[in-house]
Amino acid sequence: MAEVIADLLIAPPGHELLELAAGAGGNPILLVELMTGLREEQTISVSGGLAHLASERLPQRLQGLVTRRLERLSSQARQLVETAAVLGQSFSPEDVAEALGRTPATLLPALDEAMDAQVLVVGSDSLRFRHDLVRKAVVEGLPPPVRQALHHQIGGLLLERGGSAVGAATHLLLGGQHGDTRTLAELDQAVNELLADAPGTAADIAVRAMELTDDDSPQHFTRTLTAAHAMTEAGQLTGATDLITRALAQPLPPPAVAQLRCALSAILLLAGQMADAVIEAEAALAEPTLPDGTRDEALATLLYALAGQQDGDCAIRQAESILAGTERRGDAVMVSALVVLSVAQWDRGRLIDGLRLARKAVQLANEGSRAARRTHPKLALASMLLDIRRLSEAETVLQAAREEAKKLGHTAWAIGPAILGARLELACHRLTDAVTRAEAGLAAADTLGTHLFTSMGMAVLGTAALRRGDLQTAAACVETDRALLPDYAATHGQMRCQVVAAQVAEALGQPRRAMALIAGLYPVLDQRRSLLVVEPTVAAWLVRLALSVDDRRRAETVVAAADRLAADNSDFPLFLAAAAHARGLLDQDVSALAVAVAHAGDDYAQASAREDLGAALALNGERDGAIRSLDDALAGYEAMGAVRDAARARRRLRRLGVRHRHWARGEGTALGWEGLTATQRLVARLVAQGLTNRQVADQMFISVHTVAFHLRQIFRKLDINSRVDLTRLTVEEAYLHPGPPGRG
Repeated sequence: MAEVIADLLIAPPGHELLELAAGAGGNPILLVELMTGLREEQTISVSGGLAHLASERLPQRLQGLVTRRLERLSSQARQLVETAAVLGQSFSPEDVAEALGRTPATLLPALDEAMDAQVLVVGSDSLRFRHDLVRKAVVEGLPPPVRQALHHQIGGLLLERGGSAVGAATHLLLGGQHGDTRTLAELDQAVNELLADAPGTAADIAVRAMELTDDDSPQHFTRTLTAAHAMTEAGQLTGATDLITRALAQPLPPPAVAQLRCALSAILLLAGQMADAVIEAEAALAEPTLPDGTRDEALATLLYALAGQQDGDCAIRQAESILAGTERRGDAVMVSALVVLSVAQWDRGRLIDGLRLARKAVQLANEGSRAARRTHPKLALASMLLDIRRLSEAETVLQAAREEAKKLGHTAWAIGPAILGARLELACHRLTDAVTRAEAGLAAADTLGTHLFTSMGMAVLGTAALRRGDLQTAAACVETDRALLPDYAATHGQMRCQVVAAQVAEALGQPRRAMALIAGLYPVLDQRRSLLVVEPTVAAWLVRLALSVDDRRRAETVVAAADRLAADNSDFPLFLAAAAHARGLLDQDVSALAVAVAHAGDDYAQASAREDLGAALALNGERDGAIRSLDDALAGYEAMGAVRDAARARRRLRRLGVRHRHWARGEGTALGWEGLTATQRLVARLVAQGLTNRQVADQMFISVHTVAFHLRQIFRKLDINSRVDLTRLTVEEAYLHPGPPGRG
């Protein structure tokens, strides 16, 4: 079918076009008429090499074909087909008979006629249309008032049977009439039933119910609030914000205003706009008649928004007051308070206490209400487990968080497990998987407007690009995110992005610019220890940067903070290794660097410590030991795909008289992109970005002659002979297999 469409439209079909064409059921006449009609009416657009639908309406050419087919039927059979088409693709004889006000027995002649005409066929336990495309054409051919009346009638019939309102909801939506109180009440019931499992559908129904309610009805505000909540659940944050803003522009009693502002604060939190979320939550809480459930929701949002700001002391005081107070609070507020305090303890470097409180929050949520689980404490626990490299447990908690977000229908919060999943892949040194997951999570965040986790995702992309040696991409990731930070503020993500931005500047040979980017972090390291916790190599890198600009005082500040973090958390050897690595760099202490290698709880941190140990041994004249350590570092970097780090280790070895090739002998038989080695791919990307051979050599720690050699191999494998051709092919490859986004 796809091949036929491609022949007719001179382009292969996109997903939505293929889905529509599937309604032809493989019938070539229907398929050709559909595609020919779409082409004649110019309702096909071609982008990205694929044909896409520009309109959902079926073409007149196909409508005419179906109309002529129906004209051959008797009036009774045609009436049956038209009514059945509104019922759906498949239907029971009882349903269509009830809709027509007849018995199934009296419909037999009309049914036989429709089946003889191959319009209807017998399914396993129902009747159905032979081709769904025909059914859609029949429905579209009905006059709109008739179609609406049939939907309204069928929705009413389904409701009269009792039970769930979900089955009737679609018909009621399409056939709903303004001010029909019975229908609106049933739509309310359908929203409540659908909200947990299908928030998107619930939001559509809720909005329609609100639109069908008279503006002066007491139910209008209630349905507006319900629609805003449903849209927020479904991740339709922009629509929910617009709905609330319009409602707030109308004269409303103070309790109603407070409820709307509470709903708005939750949206702003998800959007990452912490300061605005605080303002709206505090305004809602100032209303003395706010319902208890709404008050708890506003309190939970306020706690998270306060904790996400630069100064989290206010959040800590609020959380401590809630947990120590005698006033009865809902379990959602208690869980939020525990999460805030756990993160505060983590930030102070009290890791045992932080873990204990996070686990307590998860337990209380698991045993508590749906509202408590909707505070998502598992995300905080998973993040902590990732920090201390308990990766297996972190993966288990993340999987539970994903399933919980799905079960709760909390689409907007599903971004959290996605981005943390990218962090997990990065911690496991699976760079390609980390990039794929981060890109998917960030794309979903952009679609939903959920920026609470944006900084974390961009830090993952920046770090992965940095390790691969693609400094331009790394810079694009963090620079774009730093431009977003004034609006989308999440403190820990901000700090991590600052570090990655500085690491990029340092890698580009601009250590003083790097220091300028993060100078403000050095004085607070002992108070905000989470920066030294989130990435095991940060302490060593901060020392290395400070020494590169002759700032020993700042280097000593880092070492002191790392030492205190390790001393306060002796249960975690990871931080003993990080502190030893930092001190070993400061003092060129070989024994300290050996401790860092022995106790590193992370493969990348261990390779980094081995490299620095090798450099220190070489400085001491211990050539054999230096070579062994650098060889081990090189092997570690290569196993993780850390191309740039591996190149730097090779350069250190070359200076000791040891040469390691960037390629294997006889490697060059494969052609095309798949035939390029990791090093050659990096060279190709850097050249395509406009770098000279000298600039590529400087970034990759190799000689200009080696760059030229790789370029010759790349040109041969790609069957090109110029840098212009390479740039064009690289752009095409990036389009077909996109890497980390620039997010401009």
